[in-house]
Amino acid sequence: MMCHGPDGAGNTPAGKLAKIVSYKDPSIVNKPDADLITIIKTGKNKMPAFATKLSDDQIQAVVDYIRTLQK
Repeated sequence: MMCHGPDGAGNTPAGKLAKIVSYKDPSIVNKPDADLITIIKTGKNKMPAFATKLSDDQIQAVVDYIRTLQK
């Protein structure tokens, strides 16, 4: 939440600095869940990897939550 913010828009100081793309951006909305899972597990750009910090079920829950923010 520090980077993406509570609504997933990336309008936080850290999000703006890292040029976070909103979860509502078509480039994220159109990504398959498998791609989001890979990004969460391995990290991307300035986003750290979470494979050792979250279980597969927790990562899926994050993806499910991201999808709710896109509505």
